[in-house]
Amino acid sequence: MNRLKRTMKMLQSWLGTHRIHLIAWSVFIIWETVVVIYWAGMAGTFGNYAIHYTINITLFYTYALLLEKATAFHNGAIWKVPLVVISTILIYLGIVTGVDILLNTYTNILPGELPSLRIRIAKVLYRGSFFLLFSTGYYFLKRFIKEKTEKSRIEKQRFQMLIEKEKMEKELAMSKNAFMKAQINPHLLFNTFEFVHQKLSAHSPEDAKVMLYLSDMMRFAANTQHNEGFVYLSDEISQCENLIALHHITQGAVYVELASGPDLDEIKLIPLVLLTILENMFKHGNLNDVENKATIAVYTYDGKLHIESRNLPRLIKSKVGFGSGMDNISNRLKYAYHQNAEMIAGIDEEGFYTLSISISLNVLNIVPKTTKAEQIHA
Repeated sequence: MNRLKRTMKMLQSWLGTHRIHLIAWSVFIIWETVVVIYWAGMAGTFGNYAIHYTINITLFYTYALLLEKATAFHNGAIWKVPLVVISTILIYLGIVTGVDILLNTYTNILPGELPSLRIRIAKVLYRGSFFLLFSTGYYFLKRFIKEKTEKSRIEKQRFQMLIEKEKMEKELAMSKNAFMKAQINPHLLFNTFEFVHQKLSAHSPEDAKVMLYLSDMMRFAANTQHNEGFVYLSDEISQCENLIALHHITQGAVYVELASGPDLDEIKLIPLVLLTILENMFKHGNLNDVENKATIAVYTYDGKLHIESRNLPRLIKSKVGFGSGMDNISNRLKYAYHQNAEMIAGIDEEGFYTLSISISLNVLNIVPKTTKAEQIHA
């Protein structure tokens, strides 16, 4: 029953798609039949009509398809089209002539004596040329509609891209405006940090270090926007060390080890990758277990930059920004380095949260130390 329903549904869909063709052929066959009956005073057998119209309709669509294939590429079309015309007519001539002989010899569908071969060939050539002419018109009409549809699609796509571009430009302008409104004068901020640091130094030197770490980290964040979207990896490692020292002062004993290779000074990376990983540790990790210290390792090996972290997760997960920081890193890496960057994160067999990032060195900005020194002094 379900199979029958599916078949009926497919048939209805096919009839709906090709209804114009079915109507056109029905009108044409009825018109030709009426004309033949009017002029000849008699009609042929149903079998004769069915067989020959099947051949002619097949010729119509086959020739249009062959024309489409022959003109798909401009190279060779000048000899392919005549070849298609000649071969189609010859095949059509052979099929119709052979079918007429078989029908006349072995059936009653085409009774009576057949005309001479010369007359039959002339009639078949005329009839074939008639359908080839209409098939050619159908091919050009189909091609015109296809090109018009494609042109309309391209124009629509272009218009949509212009709208999206204008929307992005407006959003960018609004973001810049909002940033300018929210921006605090960095000189005022750093001078304030220095003032608080001096005041605290006289009473609590240990607490005064907090202001130094904060000032250094804020200066790093403020300078990031002027570095064309990239920062020296060694600079961000220094800020990670500041952040660890800051947590030592504010939270007491936290066990985090940060290890970095000796060849990282010249590598520039998109900012806040290491800092986000470290912040994620402080937010969601258990860093109070001296036997299971959290670790971050940054090094180069086998033509790639590797960043690996490992820490025990907290028993009670923090609901504040859970997972968003790692998703942010993954999206930014894909946007900046595409398939040249890979990030894998998850809980290993021992219950540790592990993170592994690898980036091909050939897509990273590598600036010599001399250039870096010149930029700093400039």
